[in-house]
Amino acid sequence: MGRIRNKLMYEKGKACTRINAFSTHIMRQPTVIGMSETISVIKNSKASIARYGDGEFDIIFGRIEGFQKKDLELSKRLRTILKKNAISKRFLVAVPDCFGDLSQFNENAQIHWKIRLDKERIRWVRCLNTKAPYYQAQITRFYFDWADKSRCKEWYAGLKNIWNNEDVLLVEGEFSHVGVGNDLFDNALSVRRILCPSENAFDYYEEILETICNYAKTSDLIFMALGPTATVLAYDLFKRGYWAVDAGHIDLEYEWMKLGTNEKVKIAGKYVNEVKGGNKVENVQDEKFVKQIVAKVGI
Repeated sequence: MGRIRNKLMYEKGKACTRINAFSTHIMRQPTVIGMSETISVIKNSKASIARYGDGEFDIIFGRIEGFQKKDLELSKRLRTILKKNAISKRFLVAVPDCFGDLSQFNENAQIHWKIRLDKERIRWVRCLNTKAPYYQAQITRFYFDWADKSRCKEWYAGLKNIWNNEDVLLVEGEFSHVGVGNDLFDNALSVRRILCPSENAFDYYEEILETICNYAKTSDLIFMALGPTATVLAYDLFKRGYWAVDAGHIDLEYEWMKLGTNEKVKIAGKYVNEVKGGNKVENVQDEKFVKQIVAKVGI
């Protein structure tokens, strides 16, 4: 019986792969604007950005995503915002550039995206508004997945220029410690921090949103590293007149780029959700970091 079931599952998987592959010819695929232009628009237009990766798509379809439990409201919000890519030139919705040629990625990333799209291309594309372009969600993953790493430092410099001489309000997970121990924000005018739960932050969504609005000035750059919660926050803050950038993983990619590593590794003092044991973070005794904290929510 088990052998028959496995055979049926295997054949179902093959059929699903063929159907998803054929869909590239009959369904309009999204246009994804490139890395440099995405970074430039955020800087020059002070555009807010909500980023979607495969984790956000998983949540849309009711799956559990590592550091975020299943939440119907989060799923609904992510699905709705995903189609807001044409509402304003100052609100960017970003998805991975994985729907066409994958040669820009290294072998592991190519395999990852091929497996995901072979199984789920139709479901993902149906969630999109393909009549308008999307922006590049991988701007904050500027190092690890790329085959040609010659432009990584250029992309990083462009990202860092976004907050050059800006007052930054950083909304992050309690153990993320974004920019702690490196020079990521050394060119910012000022940095203040709101700390939130590193896991299941959406449980405190309304409180987080209210706290941000209480501390943020409309001239601030609100920099968020808070998983799928940041994706939703980017839209709600934009609607309230703020400049909000969903920029998770940028700090880790910078650390990996400095190390020149070919595999994702733990970074001392930082929450790394994609590495085994990366959720166990030692206490950071950094006076500058502590002084930057203006509020804590849910911790």
